[in-house]
Amino acid sequence: MMTKPSRLVVPALVLLLAACNTTGKSSVPPPKGSDGETVTRSMMERKLLDACVYRQYSVLKDQNRDRMISSCECAASKAIKEVPEPYTLARGGAITGSQDLAVRRGIEACFKS
Repeated sequence: MMTKPSRLVVPALVLLLAACNTTGKSSVPPPKGSDGETVTRSMMERKLLDACVYRQYSVLKDQNRDRMISSCECAASKAIKEVPEPYTLARGGAITGSQDLAVRRGIEACFKS
């Protein structure tokens, strides 16, 4: 005598098969910038300015703050020219390594002794 499967057995088997098919690695790469947030040009320039001010404030504590801010604005505007679009931040809203290098080059160009 053959028994009929329960109404719940078939959906459970479908879910089990679907789970088995999705546990392997996907051959499709994740979209570019999926680790962070994509921002506008003005927001990226602000992040670069903040990075410059934070770095320079910790190094040059006795410097005139207005002069430091204007030099950092110069550094951020030079750095934004090196950062490729789309402007993507790292996880947590931090700037990436290449963006940090662009800020450092901007600092070298704009801070005069």
